[in-house]
Amino acid sequence: MYLIATFDCKFKTNKENIEKTLQHFGLRKIQSSLYVGELDNNECSQMLKNINEIIKENDSFITFPICQKCFSKKETCGREIKFKNDLFRVY
Repeated sequence: MYLIATFDCKFKTNKENIEKTLQHFGLRKIQSSLYVGELDNNECSQMLKNINEIIKENDSFITFPICQKCFSKKETCGREIKFKNDLFRVY
């Protein structure tokens, strides 16, 4: 499944740690605090567990699971974001 993740953090260090975690799981940054990627259920659960250890009381983190069919219907205006299927995840 595809996953869209967005977050808001009060402290810069939390933001950096969340970004590192998202990138570790292969999500790509598409805007300042908006990421997208393809994860299976186990990877998603592990990522959320890691995020829960990072976020603080005033932080927020939201994910939106999206099926392949719905993701393929995305529309873009302006700058096109290139998604490469050959990205490597860090384990």
